[in-house]
Formats: sequence, C-alpha cells, structure tokens
Amino acid sequence: MVPHMISGDGNVALILNGRQFYIEREDSLREQVLTMLKEDATADEILTLIDKITPVSNYLEDSDVNVVDGVLTYCEEEVHNSLTERIIQFMQEGLPVQPLVNFLKKLMENPSFSARNELFDFLDHRSLPITEDGCFLAYKVVQYNYMDKYSGKVNNAVGGSVIMARYGVDDDRGNGCGSGLHAGTLEYVQSYGSFSDDDNSDKVVIVKIDPENVVSVPKDCDCQKLRCCEYSIVRNYEGEMEHNLYQDDGEEWDDVEDYEDVHDYYRDSNGHHIWN
Repeated sequence: MVPHMISGDGNVALILNGRQFYIEREDSLREQVLTMLKEDATADEILTLIDKITPVSNYLEDSDVNVVDGVLTYCEEEVHNSLTERIIQFMQEGLPVQPLVNFLKKLMENPSFSARNELFDFLDHRSLPITEDGCFLAYKVVQYNYMDKYSGKVNNAVGGSVIMARYGVDDDRGNGCGSGLHAGTLEYVQSYGSFSDDDNSDKVVIVKIDPENVVSVPKDCDCQKLRCCEYSIVRNYEGEMEHNLYQDDGEEWDDVEDYEDVHDYYRDSNGHHIWN
C-alpha cells in the first residue's frame, strides 16, 4: 500500500519512491489517484500518472523559470504564489503554459514587492485576460474624442501609448484617487464613465499593460482598478472580453477552432476563467 493521507479539506498527500506529493481537492487527477490507491496500485504506476516534474524542468531549462521537485524558481529563487501554483498545475496536466511563464517573468521585473502582490489581488478574481507575450488587457474609459477623463489633455487613440514617470504614480493602495494612469475592470469603467447615444458620449478602449509597469491597486474600489506608469491602447471596446488568453496585439484568433481550443485550457473544470 502506498503511504498516503487525505486531509479534512480533501487534499491528498502521498509518498512515492521517497518523494512527497500533494494533490489538491480541485486537481483533475485526484479521483484517478484515489481510484489507483483503492486498487492498490504501485508507486511506479501512480508516478506514471502524476509525476510530470522531469518534462516540466526540460521544458523550461532555457529560461529563468525552472521547476524542481514541484517547486518553481525564478533566477534560482523559490517563488510561491497563486500564479506559480497555476503554472505547475498546467504543466502537470500537459496544458499550454508559456503565456503564464511570460507573465511571471515580466511581473518579477516589477521593482515593487507590494505592487507584485497587489496585482494578484486584481487579476485573481477579475478575469482580465493575459496576452501570449505575458502582458494583460484591461478596460479604460475616455472622452468621446479619446482624451482622458481627468485632464482632457492626454490622447488615448487606438494604436498609441501613454507613459508617465513611475515616481509620479501614487504607490499607496490606500489612496483611491491618487495620481497615475488608471485602468480597470469593465464594471469599474461602466461606473466611472458617462455613456449615452449621442456623439459626446464617453468611450471605452482596451489597453495592454506590462505587469512590470503596475504601481498600485487601490483597495477602495474593491481591487477593480489599478494605477500604472505606462500602457498601450490596442483597440476600441466591442464587447466584454470573454476569454483569458489573447494575441499580443489584443485581438482574438482568426481561426475560431484553434481559438476555442486554446482558451479552453485557460478555464478550470467548471468553465471559470483561470484567475477566478
């Protein structure tokens, strides 16, 4: 009998050939492992199912990100957060993971420890999509002429970029209306903008943000908006972004079949987005 224990939360811990493995209750492999344990499968048989650490390490051997014995490292330093857990889960299940790895590498270049952690608050439950190159997309409300709402002087036309000095962005998440470049969820921009059917109605654009450029995520907006020092405007709003993975230019895939196949990987077993 393979040594194992099932916690009160339903997580499974087991020892396979001297190595310890943890399988969370939500893991798609859990039921298969439990069945194999009931059938008195050998450690080698169970390892064939769940031990994907070697292929994971080989897959990442040319990058700054590596996985050894189930632990993800960035530049040889261990990193533990919801994103690294998701990366390992995807690799163990053989799912496309490079966009998540790209996102992690960009995020780790952010000089602010607090900003790195706050960004997880923002993305983890807001279902905003990432792009293949590791950036992410968000919504921004602008005036009818694409000028910013606050000063009316900053052009947010599609195809352009907006940049300000990082030191000018308020890094205190306790300040809801601090200085900086703002973007957020659809719910946030809908509450902030003034929309009607006339020509002077506000518009919504989709902006692309590098995780490295995020400075703070205000708490008072329930983590629905963020402040950053740079973004690019990739397209006009044409409806809610329904998936969690987009092309680098912020557009959907032309090949609908491939598009659906890829995006299915970025949903959990209940069909929810990966950041939920």
